Amino acid sequence: MSEMRVPGKLMLAGEYAVTVPKHLALVFSINRFISQTKSELVNRQGVKYGLGSSGAYAVLKTKSDNLLPLSDDELFYKALAFSRQQQPQNSGADIAASTYGGLLLYENGQLPIQARFPESWHLLVGWTGQPAVTSELVKNNQLSQSFIQTSDQIVRNMFTAIKDRNFAAFSQQMHLAEDNLEKLTGVMTQKIVQGIRAANRCGYQAKISGAGGGDNIIAFTEKIDDIPKIQQEWRRIGIVPLDLHVYYKK
Repeated sequence: MSEMRVPGKLMLAGEYAVTVPKHLALVFSINRFISQTKSELVNRQGVKYGLGSSGAYAVLKTKSDNLLPLSDDELFYKALAFSRQQQPQNSGADIAASTYGGLLLYENGQLPIQARFPESWHLLVGWTGQPAVTSELVKNNQLSQSFIQTSDQIVRNMFTAIKDRNFAAFSQQMHLAEDNLEKLTGVMTQKIVQGIRAANRCGYQAKISGAGGGDNIIAFTEKIDDIPKIQQEWRRIGIVPLDLHVYYKK
C-alpha cells in the first residue's frame, strides 16, 4: 500500500482578500508533497519554502485520523475545521488546494470551482530564501473595501483569461494583481522587487505568491526556451528557482 501524501500549494491571486469571508482567490496545488514520514515543503535545514505546509498537514492529519474514506468535500470541511482550531482566520485556500488539487477558484469557506491551466503555459517559481510569517502580515494590514473589490475583480478576470486561454489578458491581470498587493504594508522586500523586475526585463509579468514579505514570486511563460533566461536572472540576484509544476489529481 502506497504512503498517504498531500500536495502543497501556491497562491495565484487574491491572497489577502480571501481572508475576508465571501471573498475570492485563485490557488493551485504543486508537485511537492507532505507525508507522515517526509515533507518536501521544507529544505534540508527545515526552512519552509512557503508552499502551504500548514494546510497540507491539516489535510494529511484529517485523512489519517479517519478510519473510513472521506469524499473530497468531507475532507475539505473537516480539515478546515481542524485548521481553524489553531488558526481561526485561515481562509481555507491552502486546505482546498491540498484537498482537491489543480487550479481552484476559491471563496472563503466554500467549495471551490476546479479548472486547469492551458498545457502551453509554464510555471516559474523563485524562492527568496526569506520565510514569511503570513499571519503577522495579514494582521498588520487593514484591508479597504476598494482593495478587496479590486482584488475580487482581478481574480474573476484572471479566471476568465485562463479559461479562454488568453495569455496576454492573463499577464495583464498578473500585473494588476501585483500593483494591488503593493498598496499593502510589509509585502515588498528588496529581493522581491528585484525578482519581479528581472522577470519584467525578460518580457514577463511576475508577482508575489502569498502574503509577501519573503517566500516566493511566480511567473508564467508560453515559451519554454525562455525559462532558463528568467531563472538565470533570478539566480544572479540570489533568488532560488524551484522546479515546481501544477499538480492535478488523477
